[in-house]
Amino acid sequence: MRRSIAFLSFLMVVVAALPALAREDGAPARALGMSDAVRTLGFGTSGLYYNPAAMSQGMQYAIDAGYGYRNWASRHNFHVSLVDSKTNPHVAGGVAYSYSRGTRDGTLTQTHDIRSGVSSSFRSKSVFFAYGGGFRYMKISAKNSKNTRLNYDKWAPTLDVGVLLGVNDLFYIGVAGMNLIKMPVSKTLRTTEKGVPYAPRSVGVGVGIVYSILHFGVDVDIDLQSKDKATVSPMFGLELTLAQAIAVRAGFAWDRVGTIVRDQKRISAGLGYVSKWVGVDVGYAHDVTRAENWVIESSIRVFLP
Repeated sequence: MRRSIAFLSFLMVVVAALPALAREDGAPARALGMSDAVRTLGFGTSGLYYNPAAMSQGMQYAIDAGYGYRNWASRHNFHVSLVDSKTNPHVAGGVAYSYSRGTRDGTLTQTHDIRSGVSSSFRSKSVFFAYGGGFRYMKISAKNSKNTRLNYDKWAPTLDVGVLLGVNDLFYIGVAGMNLIKMPVSKTLRTTEKGVPYAPRSVGVGVGIVYSILHFGVDVDIDLQSKDKATVSPMFGLELTLAQAIAVRAGFAWDRVGTIVRDQKRISAGLGYVSKWVGVDVGYAHDVTRAENWVIESSIRVFLP
């Protein structure tokens, strides 16, 4: 236990020195419904996007496939992911692929995003501790005959790390460092020559509560790469499971990082149905300051025996 606490403290210090993308293309619909406040409430495929240690949080063999649309970027995305934490109760692993495509201001942008991750955990009577890492390989291609500055086609690798500590299956705290290897891919904004990384280095810290039918999370993402100074994006999410099958979700995120030109204050809502074998989820988020900014995500989950 002392070694676990020491390791967690060490990792928090290291990751805090690193430079977040609050809404990843292809991230599961469940996460969107909770405004992506799932650093400590990943429970499966969300761990590949927000905290690889969370893949060990619940025992399941799940496949997640879905479609999403981001209005402010005119982007469609398709994703599929798989996480297995059931075959080996001490080691979880997962893979994911997402493809996104959008046309805006005459520029066609396409991304291929491949992710993989592994995590391990141990549990005592009252303490759960998990740690994990992930590898990401991303390709961006953009074509615009009027602006050759946006013509690039590169594969870029990077790494993620994360830890998760739980007490009495009630209270959780998680820390994740994402995109730790600087990716040589950026988007040039129309209003400036400065490039904004598609996947900036980030640190995310979250706390979560799991009590009966209630899941509640509060996260803070810190982006130290996209802008001239560090920016913090707070978010919180709530999930209620009714009749052991119907999930109702809500949340709020103040998104100040990533590839967006202006800050967004998004409210989120989501619904889900979960049975022993299958789950269906829909998530929606809307910027309360600019009505034209919204995003929707849907997914189907299959749980294998």
